[in-house]
Amino acid sequence: MKNYLSGADLAMWITLIVSKLVFCLCILKKHFFDRLALFSVLVFFSSAKSLGLWVIAYWADYALYYYAFYISGYIETALVFLTLIECGRQVLPGLNLPQKEKALVYLLASLATVFIFVAYWPLNFLENRIEVGAYLSISVTFIFIAAYSRYLGLYWSRLLAGVTFTLGLLFLVEGAIRAISWHYPSALVLQVRQLSQIANILAVVSWIVVILSPWGEREMTEQDLKKIEAAFARIEASVGIGGH
Repeated sequence: MKNYLSGADLAMWITLIVSKLVFCLCILKKHFFDRLALFSVLVFFSSAKSLGLWVIAYWADYALYYYAFYISGYIETALVFLTLIECGRQVLPGLNLPQKEKALVYLLASLATVFIFVAYWPLNFLENRIEVGAYLSISVTFIFIAAYSRYLGLYWSRLLAGVTFTLGLLFLVEGAIRAISWHYPSALVLQVRQLSQIANILAVVSWIVVILSPWGEREMTEQDLKKIEAAFARIEASVGIGGH
């Protein structure tokens, strides 16, 4: 397997592993499990996956690497979906938050656009359409969560938006790669796949910056508290009206 790796591929792979391990240390330092537990589990698993695949690539045959890659990929996808639910629950609770109905319309319209694109984009197999559709749908939903969390403007919104927006861009890149993989020469596809590695490295660096810097989570001011109180007052008023 190692014979198929170029110097650039190896350098990016090692850089990605090191950046993920540094991020794991940052998560432990900031007790980030208390903030986003499932996302933290995703990061630790993804780090172990990258390191494990690197070891397999150098010390085992291609068959073992193939099975390890796909099995770990399915587990990672499941953790991404759970992370999506975890983040979504923080901005879409069962309350009538400001403009929630309008925001959901935007989300559904975006998902419908993804569905139309996947339906008409020329792909060879049904599983390719499902894969591209899944990546792009996850991307759109993460970006929506980021935008809506910033709209709410609470003290944790920058932190959550920084995580989810980067995840959205990451899955947008992955979806685009899978959408074009069957339409261009293999040499160009390999270059595009290197962009995926670069996108992963930039994503990890951005997460490190978000959770370590004061920018990610600011202190609540008296004005913020008044906004929250006003929002809950409107909710209570609407519930009261609905009850009558």
